Amino acid sequence: MRNRQTTARRSLQWCLVLLASAGMSCVSSGAKPGNTGRGGASSSGGFPGSGGVQGSGGAAVGSGGTAGIVTGGTIGTVGSGGDGAGGSTGAGAGGTVGTGGKSGSGGTRGGGGQSGPGTGGSAGNSSVAGNSGVGAGGASGGVAGAGGKMGSGGTTGAGGSTSAPAKPSAGCNSTTTRASGRFTIDVSGTSREYILTQPANYDASHPYRLIVAFHGGKYDAQSVADGGPPASGPYYGIQVEAKDTVIFVAAQATTSGWSTSDVPYVKAMVTRFESELCVDQNRVFATGFSMGAIMTITLGCGSADIFRAIAPMSGQISGSCTGAQPIAYWASHGTSDPTINISNGQAARDAFATRNHCTAQTTAGSPTGCVNYQGCDAGYPVVWCPFDGVHEPAPFAGAAIWAFLSQF
Repeated sequence: MRNRQTTARRSLQWCLVLLASAGMSCVSSGAKPGNTGRGGASSSGGFPGSGGVQGSGGAAVGSGGTAGIVTGGTIGTVGSGGDGAGGSTGAGAGGTVGTGGKSGSGGTRGGGGQSGPGTGGSAGNSSVAGNSGVGAGGASGGVAGAGGKMGSGGTTGAGGSTSAPAKPSAGCNSTTTRASGRFTIDVSGTSREYILTQPANYDASHPYRLIVAFHGGKYDAQSVADGGPPASGPYYGIQVEAKDTVIFVAAQATTSGWSTSDVPYVKAMVTRFESELCVDQNRVFATGFSMGAIMTITLGCGSADIFRAIAPMSGQISGSCTGAQPIAYWASHGTSDPTINISNGQAARDAFATRNHCTAQTTAGSPTGCVNYQGCDAGYPVVWCPFDGVHEPAPFAGAAIWAFLSQF
């Protein structure tokens, strides 16, 4: 009997062990059912069944990511910032806190003259895992980029074109000194005179504008240099406006007038000045009144390769003007001129407007009464200044001519 009880007890114990591991209970054979125990069953009259072992239902609520602010990338310098990649939320155990955005890569320095701060790196996208803190991305607004130097634009020339750079002549840096005064030059065996007026502080390394001025039939080179009759000031009032920054030459005719036979003389003078003085070969000009204006127009017709612009006062075309190369043109004429009718001045104006491909349209110029022709070749404007007067330089000639020539 005791052996049967011992055997039964051992069988029951093995049963309980096996069933407990399966989450079940068992009743010993031969025992009456008793009250159900938690997790198992007890037998009436037998040994109480041990309850099934409570299954572990997994860990408690997964712990979230560590709270707190996670610093993202360092502050980016100027440039486009990268977006930070946030971490994913973990299952069970809290997700890893997302890393902040990468710092923005530095931008390049501003070029061409624009400056100012670049845009900073974008803030990184944060990830939330459990109750994790928000990852701080790269801060927006990096260090302000240092702007590039302002680019120097080309100087605006006449007609909206970019003015040509100076073209120093062979006489630049010459050790030969030549003071202002009256000089002679041999032209094909003929001695010709002229008056040279240099800037007071002439610098042999600086290329100067050169203005050759021609006197009228009743006057001479001295009257032009001194500013005598027709009482418009030295070199027709241009010298005072130029403020001692120009080399002036007063040419002298062999007779009371000028003609095409004087062209070699003018070219010989310019060649001498360019070889002995520092002249800007891109800025050689001619001006004159009456017969001197006729000579100026003659040079504009056939010597545009030497002269950049001309400014005749009360002139006209003598003979033909068949040249094709454009040349900047300014002219004035008295509306009541009894010596050279204004219609002759208008004809000369039209010849140069055609050469410079201007249209017939004009706009108001300066001073009042002057007009600027439209559509001319870039850098070759045509300005016409009629005024209420007779055969004389315009009262505004000095200032107006200098304003026109100095733009080149």
